[in-house]
Amino acid sequence: MEHTTEARIVLVEWRIKKGREDEFLEYWATRATIADRSGLIGEFLSRVEDRKQFPWMVWNLDRRWTTFVNVGFWREGAEFQQQIGRFIDNTKPPLAFEAQKRRRVFLAPARWRIGASPLLASDHPSVR
Repeated sequence: MEHTTEARIVLVEWRIKKGREDEFLEYWATRATIADRSGLIGEFLSRVEDRKQFPWMVWNLDRRWTTFVNVGFWREGAEFQQQIGRFIDNTKPPLAFEAQKRRRVFLAPARWRIGASPLLASDHPSVR
């Protein structure tokens, strides 16, 4: 029997110009906000770790920019579309701190595991 979920995961790869990382982090935390978080399970913006420390990494990284990955978990795809997706305009040029346009993918979980540890319980102090 096939089990499905309405939950969706949004993955965004940000390619940020060297030296502009703080500007990007400020933008993400204070300007790229989500007005209605009722369908948001959690969103995590992460800086990619140095590959030298983790030789098992196979993600293609370019030394010309700093890579950040944003992973957003949404209760339903329609809620993401209502809160975020409808505002995305892929024809706009990259923002000043972006080395290249960001890449996005929308994921529909086919299988999942739930661990014993809970997700983080509160926002990062600098996020609105």
